[in-house]
Amino acid sequence: MAKPLHNKYLLIGFSVALVAYIVVLILTPRPIDWSLSFSKKDKIPYGSSILFAELEQLFADGEIKTMHSPIYNYLQHTSQNNTSFIFINNFFKPDDLDLNKMLDMVESGANVFVSAVEFTEKLQDTLRFSVDEEVFSTYETSDSIILNLVNPKLKSSKGYTYNKAFHKVYFESYDTLKTTVLGIGDKALTNFVRIKYGAGNFFINTNPLAFTNYNMLIGENYEYVFKCLSYLPNATVIWDEHYKQKDAVSGSEFRYILSQNALRYAWYLLLFGLLVYMVFGSKRRQRMIPIIKPPQNTSLSFVDTIGRLYYRKKDHLNMAKKKYTYFLEFLRTKYYINTAHIGPEMYNEISEKFEVPNATVKQLFNMVQRIHQSQSISEEDLIQFDKKLDFFYDRSRGRK
Repeated sequence: MAKPLHNKYLLIGFSVALVAYIVVLILTPRPIDWSLSFSKKDKIPYGSSILFAELEQLFADGEIKTMHSPIYNYLQHTSQNNTSFIFINNFFKPDDLDLNKMLDMVESGANVFVSAVEFTEKLQDTLRFSVDEEVFSTYETSDSIILNLVNPKLKSSKGYTYNKAFHKVYFESYDTLKTTVLGIGDKALTNFVRIKYGAGNFFINTNPLAFTNYNMLIGENYEYVFKCLSYLPNATVIWDEHYKQKDAVSGSEFRYILSQNALRYAWYLLLFGLLVYMVFGSKRRQRMIPIIKPPQNTSLSFVDTIGRLYYRKKDHLNMAKKKYTYFLEFLRTKYYINTAHIGPEMYNEISEKFEVPNATVKQLFNMVQRIHQSQSISEEDLIQFDKKLDFFYDRSRGRK
């Protein structure tokens, strides 16, 4: 009789502990979610629910619509005449099919407003612009920036200050014949432009966090957002929810359960109860001991396969570029050489650390430049390039 009594007290103690845990879980305030959402449905700091709610006042004569599908699919069933599209996200990288459809749409007279810090290369090549980052910052650290507009009617006398976690991305180059500078940041670096494309326009802004809930509620920063969007015509506006940092609607079948606090806790309690039942209700059984084969060393087989693949393809240019990428990583990880900017300063540093003439270093990178400018290279060129890289690797091994 002692054993059932012992199990009874064990279950009672476990139940009390479980109830106490659930109570603490419910009463504990939820931490602030600083994830990058940019979604109209999210009221978290980096959501865009405030901006979306104000669009009806900004575009009083137009209709506000939401796009939950890729551009190509959406435009198959929607008229694009006299419409504006708003894309706000940390990065804007639609695939080629969607991008081509968007370019055709703008060329026909539509307007597209994009605010992001990263853009697809094809979009940059087509519109002939490039962006760069002044200093590195993360979303966990504070890095202030002052934004302003160029138009005297929209410009603020003191600018708009943002103190939390901004990427200082600016336009490094652009086509001056088709591009109009609309906004600037620190050091008068351009961060907001209008690019004419056919009968329409692209409005590209590199400060997506300025359009989020957190930053719109600081001081008069909301004015910056409204002034930026005022360049769009007062007509129908399509708000993007598809190209967000994360999907606006979860793909899980339990998304409604997980979106409600009470149902979510009940669901977790059910899963936890099932786990407890399996632990205490299962019987100990001797399972068959499987025969585990020793792991095989497949490294040589992998190297042989990759080598034969490149030998058959005769893609010497691709192989040379991969060797060069690996060499830059070697310089960064072993000698802590900054390879972000290839130039005389880096040549001198390599020359000092490898104890080789500066001319030898320049000769290597001149050859790299010729390789990048070529459509293809011969096997002999690849061999010569490999020998030059081996020279530096041998110097590295000899100085140990």
